[in-house]
Amino acid sequence: MPGTPLWICLCVSCCLAAVARADESSLLQDWDYAPAMRAVAARGDGRAGVVLHMGDSITYASPYSAWARAGEGHTAEDAAVLKWMHAGANDDTDGWHLASFDHPDGGRSYTACGGIRADEMLAGGKQHMPKLADLLDRYKPQVVVVLLGTNDASAGRPVEVYRRDMESIVDAMLSRGIVPIVSTIPPHVHRRDLARSYNEALRETAKRLHLPLIDYEREVLKRRPDDWDGSLLAKGDVHPTASASAGGATPTSSPTPDHLRNSGYLLRGWLSVKKVAEVKRAVFDSRN
Repeated sequence: MPGTPLWICLCVSCCLAAVARADESSLLQDWDYAPAMRAVAARGDGRAGVVLHMGDSITYASPYSAWARAGEGHTAEDAAVLKWMHAGANDDTDGWHLASFDHPDGGRSYTACGGIRADEMLAGGKQHMPKLADLLDRYKPQVVVVLLGTNDASAGRPVEVYRRDMESIVDAMLSRGIVPIVSTIPPHVHRRDLARSYNEALRETAKRLHLPLIDYEREVLKRRPDDWDGSLLAKGDVHPTASASAGGATPTSSPTPDHLRNSGYLLRGWLSVKKVAEVKRAVFDSRN
């Protein structure tokens, strides 16, 4: 706009950006986890701001960490919590680095492994992956974001067996004063009913134990109720999409509603940052 003062142009740009994202928010869980998790954190001796990301290839894949480490559209709160999480430090305090580093053993990082099931994460051994307990004791996190179950569903493991293993994983964290953030798995194109049952079991466990939850399945279905296969998840595959032609979404794109409908990894990375920020406010900041 010729002749328009710069400060007005900047304000207009900020307002337009705000409008573009005004209707975009993550789903709220219907139970209060803060009091229970404050009690857990009070028992812990984890290193400040160390947040691990544990899981299978959906966590190990570098697009999961991309928005946190180099994405566009970070808010001031996003930047603050990413600084708290040591994002970009590329050392053993930076959970994003630990999750995405290509380990010399192949097929895994320090905290995630392609093809791993919940029972294998507990026991260790796959691709020489350490036991879950050893990882927790080595890195001493305050928080762990964990997404496991896609490979369990692919293997047809019974729901109650999966539930038992996930409860053992959570117990290992709670007993050490670590706050677990559990995530539902995305829809599974080959095991739709079983994956849905896993997620119901995980929600029930999270509610009973008063855990923070990222409901990735419902976040996908909220945006793509009927056409997630081939948009937020790769066509005929169990993995989230990185890039999509629609809207030019990539894992580092600004998290606009359109971009979050077209990159499954952008959606997951954004959800994790938002949930960790929420947990930091509700659990850790309230103690100060």
